[in-house]
Amino acid sequence: MMRWAISTVPCKYAISKSRLPGLDYAFNPYSGCTHGCLYCYVPDIMHNPAMSSNWGRTAAVKEEVTRKLNDDLRRMRPGVVGVSTVTDPYQPMERILQVTRQAISLLRGASFPISIQTKSALVVRDLDIMQRGGVEVGMTITSGDECFRAKFEPGASRIAERAKALKELSDAGVKTWIFYGPIIPGANDGPADTDFILSLACDTRSDVLYDRLNVKPLLRNRMLTVFSESEMDRIKRFDFKDFYDAFESRCRAVGVKCRQAFA
Repeated sequence: MMRWAISTVPCKYAISKSRLPGLDYAFNPYSGCTHGCLYCYVPDIMHNPAMSSNWGRTAAVKEEVTRKLNDDLRRMRPGVVGVSTVTDPYQPMERILQVTRQAISLLRGASFPISIQTKSALVVRDLDIMQRGGVEVGMTITSGDECFRAKFEPGASRIAERAKALKELSDAGVKTWIFYGPIIPGANDGPADTDFILSLACDTRSDVLYDRLNVKPLLRNRMLTVFSESEMDRIKRFDFKDFYDAFESRCRAVGVKCRQAFA
């Protein structure tokens, strides 16, 4: 049973320029996300106070977004489109609305390469489109511990389901990568977490992109439901250099390509 209602928000343009590395454009079919991840930075940058303050409990589909995407594609030069950058394109309402499925079909029909990032096993539903080529999929996997997932990513697919989806995509010939982030000191930076992620990367021939937790005001408030004030201060001051060096060394040792996501 759904714990949230599907609503709509206005949409002027479906596709926008992106400043993220490796992406020319961004396509975000939804506003908000019902995965409800405690560590998500999006509420701190979105211009919707009601949605920011109710993060994880409300989301909306953009009005006529696939029609507007089709219009946008007629006037834009082909380039890599990130699906999505400030929402999960395969959050639960996508199972009903199928907006992302329609969009990636339109993008490939217009010869736009696609880079999808999600933490939902629903992504394999669209394998038939992805197998035609021009699509890569990044799966966010922050830990191998299901208890971590339940605490920090309550609405997202279970870790085992994500791992299975990534393997299915890779075995079908889709280029895959793992996003290991955010790395939260004391929560998902231990040997068990990195062992799980590197083992999965080897098994699926996936690169690994990694990134630290960046503490922002609204994010901090949500994280205080798990950590104390002093723990959050420690996390904010944590020096990641030694961790990054050790992680990259382990990647080289097992033959996994890795890089810091937003360096």
